[in-house]
Amino acid sequence: MALTNELKKEIEKDDLDKVSLTDPEARFMKNKKGRFELSYNPQITTDHKAGMIVANDVCKETTDHHQLEPQIELVEENCGKLKEKTKVTVDNGYYSGENLNYLNTKKLDGYIPNSEDAQRAKGKVVEINKFDKRNFKYNEKQDVYICPEGKSLVFQREGFDKGKKKNLRLYKGTSCKTCPHHHLCTKKKDGIRTIKMYPFEEESRQMRKKMQTEEAKETYKLRKQIVEFVFGDLRENKGLITFLTRSLETVRTEFNLMSLASNLDKIWRKNLEK
Repeated sequence: MALTNELKKEIEKDDLDKVSLTDPEARFMKNKKGRFELSYNPQITTDHKAGMIVANDVCKETTDHHQLEPQIELVEENCGKLKEKTKVTVDNGYYSGENLNYLNTKKLDGYIPNSEDAQRAKGKVVEINKFDKRNFKYNEKQDVYICPEGKSLVFQREGFDKGKKKNLRLYKGTSCKTCPHHHLCTKKKDGIRTIKMYPFEEESRQMRKKMQTEEAKETYKLRKQIVEFVFGDLRENKGLITFLTRSLETVRTEFNLMSLASNLDKIWRKNLEK
């Protein structure tokens, strides 16, 4: 009876379709092979010099969108308040307007690529449609969007996006029906293009522009040499391919021990070099 109640609690709490009978707190997550497996989501933050793990955690969330702020808070709890303009590099899984705004509020120097920039960083060619939203320029003074053909999209109303669970401002084209390219710009039956503006889009535009610079690209490359190296060491050298325990609390303890072992290993190797 207790297990049944626990399963029901997990299903209702996170609005799930199914849960594991052996570990109700685990979640189905997509792995690098494209398969969905029962998993937990481990998080680490490392310093850029020695690659020491300065903060870690394990969560049940299937994405990293809400894990940046908790990691920064853990770093400051363990190491003290971060100095202004401290560089913070994370992968595109953390990319969101909310996270960019958080870094700006903390006056931290963030480097977070969107999905396209992350693909380009891997050497892949990414083509963006001419009429993609990113090619529509926003004029803040006039509160209008300008399409690639130079036509305006004016503000219509405010609303709420149930899918993204965000407030929005809706903008609508004024000259779409006379534009010879409207069939390439929108699939709407009336042929009129609309644009949805979400919170913190200015921060997103600034970050996309920043990540196009050579300095930002070089800074972001350091992440692979530091954080990805630590994850690789945990998997390949220390055998952390799967967690051996169950329940979020015990998995966190297991990951703490592995992180501690990783740091002690680095200290030992540094001492050998002396």
